[in-house]
Amino acid sequence: MKSDCHMTPPDLQIVPSRLALFLDIDGTLAPVTPRPEQSRIPLTTRRLLGELLSHDVAVAALSGRPLAQVRRLLHPLGLAAGGSHGAQFSFRAGRVMNLSPRVPSRLIQTLEAGVSNMPGVWVERKPGAVAVHWRQAVDLSSAVDDLVHQALRRAPGWCVMPGRCVHEVKLKSRHKGRALRRLMRQPEFAGRWPLAIGDDRTDEDAFEAALALGGGAIRVGPARETLAPWQLADAGALVQWLRRQQILLKGRRRVIGK
Repeated sequence: MKSDCHMTPPDLQIVPSRLALFLDIDGTLAPVTPRPEQSRIPLTTRRLLGELLSHDVAVAALSGRPLAQVRRLLHPLGLAAGGSHGAQFSFRAGRVMNLSPRVPSRLIQTLEAGVSNMPGVWVERKPGAVAVHWRQAVDLSSAVDDLVHQALRRAPGWCVMPGRCVHEVKLKSRHKGRALRRLMRQPEFAGRWPLAIGDDRTDEDAFEAALALGGGAIRVGPARETLAPWQLADAGALVQWLRRQQILLKGRRRVIGK
């Protein structure tokens, strides 16, 4: 059940080889920017993720972005990743899985025609999805919402996932929760304790899946209704928390090694 009452996450009482981290990108690992192509994951954050990997922690990125963008943002890390809300997967061994359905052309045409008269609103085509961005035209949010729902009337099986100044249109069966469960079936993640971390409504499915598997969830950003039992103020607070966990996990790994 969703609640507004959540606490700062405690230190993890777990050995590294039992932990699986599932991390959103925009608003979680990378600061939110006016346009997606301007986003960057700080080098210090990528190095921290690399250190967690070196301590035997399983780490994956879960994003609504296309897989190619996810891999570029995480370079040179070879993390496992779920892109386009679970329509694409990349595994550490280098294997790529593409489950992308074809977005109905009529749906795309309706959206692109509709935003042509909305300055600051634009359509991003993705593998297996399409996004309508209105971050630069927040006063048009209601108009965008009306347009998207009108377009969906002709696209059975497709739905809208409202996010932070974006309306994501995707198959109803594709979401980060299913992506997390699929990754948890991979040898690298199987049997571990899953911890999902994200900042937006698109991450709630991942929270639900992680909690259902006996794991945990952290919401990044201002307090709001969420399934996550724990909350951190922003991406900077998340990095500080992960750094502390990295130090603690490193110590536990050394003890076990002895």
